Parts: sequence; structure tokens; C-alpha cells
Amino acid sequence: MGPATHYEHSGTAPLGGVLLTLIVGTVAGVVLGAIYGFLIEWSPFIYINLFITLGFSLGLAAAVGIAAKLGKIRNAAVVTVLALLVATLAYGVHWAIWISQMTEAPMLSPKEIWEMISAINLIGPWSIFGWTPTGFSLWAIWGIEAAAILGISAISARGINDVPFCEATGRWATEVTLPLHFAPLPDTPEFNSPGSLLGALRPAEDDSAAYTTVSVSTVEESDLRCVSIESVTVETNKKGEEQTNKTNVVKNLLFDRDSFEQLMRMAQPAANQGL
Repeated sequence: MGPATHYEHSGTAPLGGVLLTLIVGTVAGVVLGAIYGFLIEWSPFIYINLFITLGFSLGLAAAVGIAAKLGKIRNAAVVTVLALLVATLAYGVHWAIWISQMTEAPMLSPKEIWEMISAINLIGPWSIFGWTPTGFSLWAIWGIEAAAILGISAISARGINDVPFCEATGRWATEVTLPLHFAPLPDTPEFNSPGSLLGALRPAEDDSAAYTTVSVSTVEESDLRCVSIESVTVETNKKGEEQTNKTNVVKNLLFDRDSFEQLMRMAQPAANQGL
């Protein structure tokens, strides 16, 4: 096996980092789950619930992702499992609060909560367009809600943690997008070396609707240098509004010192113009 061409996490998951993430995630899960339960019960329109659910999921992801980053967890699978555990706890808290608010009953045991959920499922708690979902239909809707919360929480938490980490210095990298736009890259096989990428980069034409952006991830006092590439197109929709579409082309390609300095010199003219 040859040397690595792209950065990959080491897979390390420090016990202290896992415990920190569990503690922070548990606190956030209880608080956000309670808030979610109150908001779902309060919400006057079922359509608003979609945005409430999205905000709830992203809040859980932020808590887990940031805690995992502080705990220096470099294992995507561990972060995923932690996010799923926290999201499951938070979703359970939401049910307890929601049922308590709906029935005006004191906090119930898990068994009593399940019995109440089953009873509510038979009559339907809300209607939309004159239709009151019950039985299998309502179970399916609740299942989609749960899957969305778990999925968004896990994927977003991993995204926050998806940053290069320097094992030598024990620091996360800082990512910066270079100011110079480059021309669209040719349709070639995957770029697996700094030389192949540098040979394909050319300055973009002014006001071009299609271009390439370059982001670099570095750590102070470290030889870790990663380069990521995105293809960008700007289109005008039927309403006359501009829409920007981005596609990841290269993710965290490892650069040596000389190649990295060459890349920075290529982007220097645009940096000088901004001074």
C-alpha cells in the first residue's frame, strides 16, 4: 500500500472526549427534547412543525459535534453512535413532555408513556386538509419524524467533526477559502497528487458563471496541509434570482510544503488586490 494521498481521521476516540460528549449531549438532549415537546404541542400549524423538527435536529447535532470536537474525537463512527444515542434520548424526552402537556398528567413512566402514545394513535392528535391520520398512517408519520431527527442529527454532527486533525500538535485544522477563483476543471480522473491538481488550475475569467474554488486546511507549527476543491456554477432561475450550486471535487488532498507554497503563489495576485 502506498502513502496516503488524502487526509483520513486516525480513528482515535479518547475516553475523556467520549465522556464529555455524552455529558454535553445528555444535557442538551434533555433541554432540547423538553423544548421540542412544548413547541410541538403549542404549534398552531402542522406546517411549522417541519421547521421546528429541523431546528431541533440541528441543535442536537451542534451539541454533539462541538463536544466531540472539543474532546478531540477523530472517529466518525463513534461520533455517529453518540449522536444517535443523544437524539434517541431527546426524542424520548419530547414524547414525555408532549404527552404531559396534552393530557395535563404528571410525568409518566416509560410504560405509561407508551400506553398513552398507543391510545392517542387510535384517535389522532391533529388533522391536515380535513384528514386525521390514525393507526398505521400515524405510526408511519411518527416513524418518518424519528428517522429524520436521528439522520439529520448524526449526519450533521459528523459534518462538524469532519475537519483535519494534526496528531503531532493535537490541534484541529483551520480551513480558509482562497480569494482567487479558478477556471472549471477539465473532466479528468480523480486528482490524487498535488502536481496533477496544480497542473489543472487556471485563473477564471472575470464574471464567469462557472468557476472553481480552493480551500486550504492548515495547523500552526505543523506540516499538515490539506486542499479541497469545489466546482461552482451560478444560474438564474425563472424568478430572475441567482442560484449558486456547489459540487465537491476534491476533499482534503494532502500537499507537501513546496506544492502548497506554489498553490499559495498562484492565489497571491487576488490577495494583493484585496489589500
